[in-house]
Amino acid sequence: MAKPQTTADIAARRARVAALRHTMSNRALAAALGVAESTVRRDLAALDAEARAAEQATAPTHADAPRHDAPTPRRLVLDLDDDLAAALRVLVAAMPGVRHTPATERAAARAAIRATADGILAAHAAGIAAAAPSGRAAAPRAQLAS
Repeated sequence: MAKPQTTADIAARRARVAALRHTMSNRALAAALGVAESTVRRDLAALDAEARAAEQATAPTHADAPRHDAPTPRRLVLDLDDDLAAALRVLVAAMPGVRHTPATERAAARAAIRATADGILAAHAAGIAAAAPSGRAAAPRAQLAS
């Protein structure tokens, strides 16, 4: 019985399949890697799906198109020192299959700002809830109409 493959084993095999995919047939590739041809076909399909997903993630969508009634976007110009530039590269690198472009760097910076703000808002809401006598945020009491 074959030993179960780890995610690292599968990733390494797919990397070899990706490197050799245009140099030989699926059967020859399977023989060279010591796997079944169906495994090579599945790996190729997975690689193609990942490539399509990466293209769709970076392609502008209809929702990204500016609306005529949308408010004017505000701009933030930020000078990046070496540490901040390195942190931005780490954020972009965390997005699989994405290249370092100004658009992806903007997307990574926006995501980081939103995630930080969400954390602050959640902590603030938890602090208000903890300070309330009943363990939840105190709400004004409703008055019954007579």
